[in-house]
Amino acid sequence: MSKSVCVQLGFSEPFVDDSDRELVAHYSPLWNNWDGGKIGGKPCWINPRDIPRNALRCSICAQRKVQVNIAENKSEQKEENNEKDCEGTILRFLAQIYSPADQETENESAFHRSFYVFSCPHPLCANSDRAHESVVVLRGQMSRENDFYPYECDVDVDGWNMHQSKAWGVDLCTLCGQRGKGRCPLSKQWFCGKEHQKEYHKYLKKQQIRKGEDLDISSLLYNESELVVEEEPVEDKKIDDEDEKELAGKINKDALFSDTDDVDDNGEDDGLIEQSDLNRMTGIDAIGGTSDQITMEFYARIGRAGGDVKGQCLRYCRWPDISGPDSNECSQNGPLWISSENCPNSEDIPPCQYCGAQRKFEFQLMPQIIHILTQNSNKDISTNTDLPDCENALLAASDIIEKAREEGKETELPEGFEKKHIELVEKLKKKVFDDNERRNDNIDFGTISVYTCTRSCGDGNGSSCDDRLSPSNTFGAYRQEFAWRQPPP
Repeated sequence: MSKSVCVQLGFSEPFVDDSDRELVAHYSPLWNNWDGGKIGGKPCWINPRDIPRNALRCSICAQRKVQVNIAENKSEQKEENNEKDCEGTILRFLAQIYSPADQETENESAFHRSFYVFSCPHPLCANSDRAHESVVVLRGQMSRENDFYPYECDVDVDGWNMHQSKAWGVDLCTLCGQRGKGRCPLSKQWFCGKEHQKEYHKYLKKQQIRKGEDLDISSLLYNESELVVEEEPVEDKKIDDEDEKELAGKINKDALFSDTDDVDDNGEDDGLIEQSDLNRMTGIDAIGGTSDQITMEFYARIGRAGGDVKGQCLRYCRWPDISGPDSNECSQNGPLWISSENCPNSEDIPPCQYCGAQRKFEFQLMPQIIHILTQNSNKDISTNTDLPDCENALLAASDIIEKAREEGKETELPEGFEKKHIELVEKLKKKVFDDNERRNDNIDFGTISVYTCTRSCGDGNGSSCDDRLSPSNTFGAYRQEFAWRQPPP
């Protein structure tokens, strides 16, 4: 993808076979095949050697664990928290996008440039006021001359493996594709931590794989597909008041787009998003209609070309020249919000923490991508909508017990109160933090908009990156960008 005054749209294209897959992202060393990117599966690291030191984790989940542990420690009069017990949920990989920026930034190190989007699957994080803290976006880049890919694409690459992590002695987690921290002596597989090791063996036992057979773990991952791009169709006609009324009526009463093209000869859905899915994502089903101007603009924009682009998973327009979040140009080429709630203002977007340059909008993941990602997910796992009430009850009970102890009135507590409190602690911990049981939770968001450094700073070649071996550099040769995760309405 490249800078353009036009918005580019990304769509999911299923892989025909493994040979088709090998040409996508950075699976191939021939970088002339890299346009677009991929959705789901495991990350394909552009720099396969200097990847993040540890698995990426959710900071919001970690803070919730601290609160639960504090409550538990109060009930058991403990003074220390186990740091391992307070680790957040391992973030799951959503998509990666290839977008060189050497010409726009005059930074030769941005000749090859890819973004990786990771998000927490936990439902509580999706609806948090700090939902954006549950997303991590990494930028990896390097100059044309580098340690991993040929300078030209007309060379013979048979036997070329410098673009693979194994060539650099880096082992990847079998389940998530992040850095492997240890090899299981039983399965001989590498894992990023005990969570994924346990999950792998639990799934192995469930599938009853015979000795010598390969274990298909695709159902444990988000569905993998190619991300193909095309320019957004131009809408010549401007929407006037009458058009708005007609659009609102279509949204509130009927299907905005016909779904007849999404059904195959057998009458089955071919996997494209349905109008009912879009209604749910924008909260229309819940409120029985909408008068939200932003929501109507969302529907109008993805309804271009007679609804042929409604399945868009990505919207891309690097650093549009806009003056503010409310400007006309922003509504045209900036992020497309799904509702007027929980939109960031200019103060919410921080400058680059590495060089101080301004960050601007570059791309966003659309809610339609959820439908693509979760096609292989376990539909039997439900979300816990009662968790916030459960957590509040636990903290209130902990305060009662602590106050009773301070006043020496523990004997005045109702019979069995402390026992019930301990049971509540264990129940909440099991519901909230058992990754093995809840890995395929229904990930949800309104949209994820990514703001990137307008200098595309840094030298990501690895060999010349002075701080890549620093203990404080947890992302290796990659740099973190800022993402705003708009919660679902």
